[in-house]
Formats: sequence, C-alpha cells, structure tokens
Amino acid sequence: MKELFEMLNGLSNRKLNKRSFLAACGAAAAAAAISAPSAGAASANERRIAVIYFSKTGHTQSLAECVSDMTGAKLFRVETVDPYPEEYREATEIVKAEIENDIARPIKPLQVNLDEFDVVILMTPTWWHHVARPLQSWMESAKLADRTNLLILTANTHGGGGRMHTREDFEKWLPQSRLGTHFTVFGGVSRKDRDVRRWLEENIVL
Repeated sequence: MKELFEMLNGLSNRKLNKRSFLAACGAAAAAAAISAPSAGAASANERRIAVIYFSKTGHTQSLAECVSDMTGAKLFRVETVDPYPEEYREATEIVKAEIENDIARPIKPLQVNLDEFDVVILMTPTWWHHVARPLQSWMESAKLADRTNLLILTANTHGGGGRMHTREDFEKWLPQSRLGTHFTVFGGVSRKDRDVRRWLEENIVL
C-alpha cells in the first residue's frame, strides 16, 4: 500500500496522460479494498446471539451447543411442563395426536429478554414433518413475529426426512421477519461441524 501511494505521489509531479493516471489510481484502489477489514466480519464479531431450541432426544441440543461454542451465543432451551415419554414410539403417537387435535402442551416460562439480542437462531426437531409444537408455543408467547428488527436463522434436525415442512412453518409464522438461511442435519453434530460453521459464515454471524 505505501509503495502504491508513493508511486501516485511521484506520478502526480510529472505530466501524465489520462490512461496512465487512471491505471495508477485503479491499482491503489484495488490494494486498499484488499487490505481493508471486511465490514461484514466486523459486524459478525459484535452480534449478540440467542439460540432458542427444543430438544427431545438430544440431537437438536447438540446443534445448539455447537453454535454456542462457535459464536458465544447464549442458549435457551424450551421445555414442556409435563415432559414427553422417554419411549420413542409412545412419544411419537402422543405428538401425532396433539398435532391432529391442535393441542399445545404447556411450556415452562423462558427467561430471555429479546431486547438484548441482534440475532435469534431457532432450532427444532422434525415432528411429523413439522416444527415441534413447544417451540411454536414459545414463538407465539414471545410475539416473535413482531420482532422485525431481529435477524432470525432457522434449523431442524431429523431422522431421515430432511427439512420436510419446517422451513415453511417458520416462514408462515414469521412473515415480516428478516430470515437468514435454513440449516438441516440428520441426527446430531460434533462441536466443530464444518457444515454448521459454513452456515453461520454465510449468514455473517461468525
């Protein structure tokens, strides 16, 4: 950089044709752009991030903890007042019945002040193709749809069905929100998962 500006200074003391002068200026501008810090990277370091998730088997929790390790995000776990059965088949049948009958199992109060955050990352297991109802209940109770100043990222874990309708659910419930991209993963993740890191980087939260 120093050499380029010295070159421009020297050239300014001589008679230049227009093409030479513009070429020199262009070289200096390109060097400045490369050496300057990225505005996106700087803002990523300053973002205040909350990960709000529901997890039944631990897979979604592993994703939440991975993001927290990478970004320093605070974790908030949504829990039901009455827990679901541990036995998988019994739990899935209860969940199916609740979905079909539009039953919202009460959730415990979640102590999170959204005014303290710039980014909220929502994470859910996939329950019968959809977002888990306890997470939806929290979103409704927190009036998250009204928080249009927040950047909201969404993610789901699954046992083989992929994204299914989870992203559609989030888009339906948050029609005016600033939504980042969606992340989906089979099962759980390690604390240094490369795909998770790539997802966070593309949304400029890392």
